[in-house]
Amino acid sequence: MRIYHGNIVTCNWKGAVYNYLVEDEGEIVFVGDQLPGIYSDHLLRIELGSRALLPAFGDGHIHFSNWAVFNATFDVRSATDFYEIGQIIRDYASLDNKAKVLFGYGHSSHSVIEKRLITRSELDKYVKDRPVFLVCYDGHSAVVNSKALGILPRGIRNLKGFNLESGQLFDRAFLEAVDFISGKIKLPTLASYLLQGVDTLAGYGVGLAHTVEGVGYPRDLDVDLVRFISRSTPLQFRTYFQTMDTEKVFKRKLPRIGGCFACALDGSFGTRDAALGEPYTDDQNNSGVLFYRDEEVNEFVREANRAELQIQLHCVGDAAVVQAVNALEAALKDYPRKNHRHTLIHACLIPEKSLEKIAELNIGVNIQPGFLISPLEPPGYYEKILGERAWKIWPIKKMLDMGINVSGGSDAPVGTPNPLEGMSGACNHYVTENAVGLGDALCMYTYNIAHTSFDENERGSLEEGKLADMVLLSGNPFETDTRNLHQLKVEKLYFSGEEYDGNMSIPQAFIEGFRNRDARG
Repeated sequence: MRIYHGNIVTCNWKGAVYNYLVEDEGEIVFVGDQLPGIYSDHLLRIELGSRALLPAFGDGHIHFSNWAVFNATFDVRSATDFYEIGQIIRDYASLDNKAKVLFGYGHSSHSVIEKRLITRSELDKYVKDRPVFLVCYDGHSAVVNSKALGILPRGIRNLKGFNLESGQLFDRAFLEAVDFISGKIKLPTLASYLLQGVDTLAGYGVGLAHTVEGVGYPRDLDVDLVRFISRSTPLQFRTYFQTMDTEKVFKRKLPRIGGCFACALDGSFGTRDAALGEPYTDDQNNSGVLFYRDEEVNEFVREANRAELQIQLHCVGDAAVVQAVNALEAALKDYPRKNHRHTLIHACLIPEKSLEKIAELNIGVNIQPGFLISPLEPPGYYEKILGERAWKIWPIKKMLDMGINVSGGSDAPVGTPNPLEGMSGACNHYVTENAVGLGDALCMYTYNIAHTSFDENERGSLEEGKLADMVLLSGNPFETDTRNLHQLKVEKLYFSGEEYDGNMSIPQAFIEGFRNRDARG
């Protein structure tokens, strides 16, 4: 039994902050301001002082296997020009002499002084004897050097979005190239990356992650391996299979389907292929792309809903949001379900009529508010490409006021999977009326995520009867400027009351994975 005294931030529906929490055998047995007499003589009391105890954080949308790979390889988001990008790649190449492909992430035309994407010939100046595959920050495009171009299947050259001269890949060419390059990562290496990723997430205080998997590994290896790793560690994963083939989901007895990639209804603002009702302000000939016809989306959603699967749909632009909401509405009319917890992913621009339907149909929305304060895609860029529509992106406060379950995610590797950064973005939306208070932001990354995956009776808030999955912060978030939330440190992460120490080896992981074959995932 442990008694915690200090700032107990519950993140329950009242947003209460108490003085005491008592944990016994992994369960919370008391939370309140006055410690009952039966606990008063207990010797194991932990004084929090200026620190705070909160529920373990969640990440409501992460591409875990993709992010884990980039987390273990190289990241160019800190680069301010092409020269620095080249140096980062060179340094990584000198450290990793065995990698068949130098696979990295984070290039943005907005954060380098050249204000454009690097090209194939420019990458060749820095590394020409090994394949370089540099994914852009938006996760929807990439740049390759000549060596990488040489190993890609020739059929990719005929796909939409392929540019031989620049080495830049968009649309279908990008997706097929990612699938091909992912297959070059060996199983032991991928397992090692995933275990490192678990420890990194734990360092951010994440105890529950909703991961979307299925990006082209042979036989959907990433789906099965992530599920296996999730049974090996106390960090809880809820896996969504990115496929429209429900048979694949039934085969694995998964209750969830959807996400991005094969399930994406449109693209992104970064690549200007998010589907819009009206053209992009700076390109009147472009309204983005709907990747599927309405009939195809409707049929997929109807089949998945009838099978009582939980569905997630990637939709960024307003045209894609309309397509997603209409499909869900038709499916729920065809086969009504009160507690479906279907969710839209991103949903950056939501027309008013669709917003009303979302509330009426109890559709959840997972957003990535960390993007709102990111230099990789600044507000000025939104204004340039969307005009006045830029001020309508993510009306978070309005959605919460309408009773919509709005959860927060990172979309890592697109964003950093640090929930405190996401909370800061939600509190400091560049449109003031769309911002929320800290209490709501905390719930977006705790209770609301747990609710999305039917975990709210066990996790997501510090309440009696729930598991003691908790995070100890270096300071009280309510006494911290919301612009500086990311400066708070996660001192400890607890699962069922026990401190997480990480550093699990691959053999240990496989032993635990087989031992916990029936665990949720």
